[in-house]
Amino acid sequence: MQTNQGTLRMAEPLPVTNIENFDPQRFVFWQPPEGHVIHVGPDRQPVALPPIPLPIRSKELEEAAPSDNAVGEGVYDYLRQFPECQLNTEYAVLLREGYPHFLADLAAHVVMLDTKEVDPAYVFRKLTYLKILRLLEPGNAGLLWQLAQGFYDLAMTFTELPQVRRNLLDAMRFGIDLVKLRAGDAAALNLLAEIDILFGDYPAAVARLRKVADLMTDRQLRARIESRLEACMAIGFPDHPLVDDLERVGQAMQLYAAQEYPLATELLERLEEDAYFMSEFKSADFLCLLGMCRIKTGDPGGAFEALSQALEMAPAHEQAREALQSI
Repeated sequence: MQTNQGTLRMAEPLPVTNIENFDPQRFVFWQPPEGHVIHVGPDRQPVALPPIPLPIRSKELEEAAPSDNAVGEGVYDYLRQFPECQLNTEYAVLLREGYPHFLADLAAHVVMLDTKEVDPAYVFRKLTYLKILRLLEPGNAGLLWQLAQGFYDLAMTFTELPQVRRNLLDAMRFGIDLVKLRAGDAAALNLLAEIDILFGDYPAAVARLRKVADLMTDRQLRARIESRLEACMAIGFPDHPLVDDLERVGQAMQLYAAQEYPLATELLERLEEDAYFMSEFKSADFLCLLGMCRIKTGDPGGAFEALSQALEMAPAHEQAREALQSI
């Protein structure tokens, strides 16, 4: 049976047209016959496959049924690429029951990535693995916190600002799930308040920060939260959300990479004139990018000013130092 998602080989016709294949070039869905059993482990223990379409790498599926290893490798690879696909929980359960070594591999990668500084691409990979592990433990508060904080940190990484909205929404989703699980989780409430601020929802941020302040027993932490609360109440209702500005920085970054220097400079200089943005988003990376744009557009004086400010904020900022020396 041919569909626009690939070739489905079934023992019996089943309604699988609602299963979307996100990578039809590399994967096809294979429907195991009813009662199909795989044998796993050194003792070759039998495990019945669930009666659902399973993603198999195209090269592993010709006319015959895929091997037991091909089933596990296909599900594992597909789930790592698309952890929020349809039937993702069923796929994770299959890995746990039939291919536990794949889950051990995921957990080992998470631990390894936790122990060292890595590029954002590796952080995103770690968060993807955590999503898969959470499918098997939906009530694990620790996993939820790692996902919420991890996506927030990724969103606020300067080089990732072109995807800031998507990552913030993921952080919000997992933070809300954590608060549903533990209503008095001060860290989650505080994180959600910061996300509310970025989306311009100051009333929601104020409500969350009040809850956090009530939960604080440490005087210094309580004073810090109350200071943030007062600042939110003073701002009230901004005319635009900060996330829009952060996306503009991401757009300027892309324009700079495309050598569209005047457009990139114009975007950044508009943001530099926005007191609300500059007070909330104090960033040496922003000033460094502005300085490099001004170098490219023939404004060495403006570049010197921006790069000097960047180094005042972050004296170890090598890119700003090198750009300043080039003037």
